[in-house]
Amino acid sequence: MRQKVAWLLLAPNLGLLFFAMLGPLALLARISLKGYESGHGIVETWQLSNYSKFLFDPFYREVLWGTLLLGAEVTVVCLVLGFPLAHALSQSRGWKRSTLYFCILMPLLTSTVVRTFGWMILLANNGFINRTLTALHFIHAPLRLMYNRTGVVIALAEVLLPFMVLALDTALLNISTSIYEAARNLGASSVRIFLRITLPLSLPGIVSGCVLVFTGALSAFVTPTLIAGARVKVMSTLIYQQAMMLLDWPFGAAVAFIMLVTILLLFGASMRLSEQRREA
Repeated sequence: MRQKVAWLLLAPNLGLLFFAMLGPLALLARISLKGYESGHGIVETWQLSNYSKFLFDPFYREVLWGTLLLGAEVTVVCLVLGFPLAHALSQSRGWKRSTLYFCILMPLLTSTVVRTFGWMILLANNGFINRTLTALHFIHAPLRLMYNRTGVVIALAEVLLPFMVLALDTALLNISTSIYEAARNLGASSVRIFLRITLPLSLPGIVSGCVLVFTGALSAFVTPTLIAGARVKVMSTLIYQQAMMLLDWPFGAAVAFIMLVTILLLFGASMRLSEQRREA
């Protein structure tokens, strides 16, 4: 009886999940197996040419590899910058923690488009960063921070950093302070405590934060489009170009599914690695 009640309570959510996610994915999978002719649109033929076109073309494989590399770079930057901030947040109490928590969450209250336009002003050749460095005589010519991977990594790291900090903060809060006290009483240094206690016990938060940031970087569209334009090809802009500009919906759907499968494989591998590390 309890199981029936539980399933009845879950039924609305499961129905919404099915129609809002699985339904469109099934329709997209069907479209990806169709053909396309210029001037005619989708052709009612079943074929795998859209997938083979992507997998056997060096240009598209380079776009996929570049997107994965971009996601890895953003993840590393967020992890390096986010861990000290998350550690400070987990150690804070009272109004200090509330203030720091609000500062971390505040960027999430602003649209990604607005924040990206702000980075365009900062990273431009005559923007705030270059003008300040030039005025201080640190550089003689403007740094190229726009329309390249560097600008995209900087902007995406700022957009996704709160997710990394929040994931790490949750893991760090679960570490008992008595473990730190015992380590100090045994004469462990701060570096040893970090390497042998803090880092291993915060591994679930590291994995969760890396997954959130990595998948967010792979699927980002607005920031790469505005910061890099057409000079940096990523999967999201490729999908938009194929589906909305060239109207090749079958190939765009195939590219979307290849990116989805890639994310799922990497997510499964990271979860498996985390479980093995936890067992060890």
